[in-house]
Amino acid sequence: MDKANRASQARFACRSCGFIDHADRNGSRNIRHRAEELWRRGAQSTAPDPPPNTGRGTGHKRSTTASGARCASPGPFSPG
Repeated sequence: MDKANRASQARFACRSCGFIDHADRNGSRNIRHRAEELWRRGAQSTAPDPPPNTGRGTGHKRSTTASGARCASPGPFSPG
């Protein structure tokens, strides 16, 4: 976690173990690892609840999948 490990904007090079990788890829792996650990422990989300629906649409049609999940519809499909 030493700032000196960030050799440049795009390059991560650990001065302790010698691991070298693209900085963004290394960061995304760290985030994924932390999320997996929290998920395994059953940690609750700290994300705020979405604002209440005021009845005003965003202009996107929404539908429900077979599993009950909501998804945005890209609009009418016109074949070829």
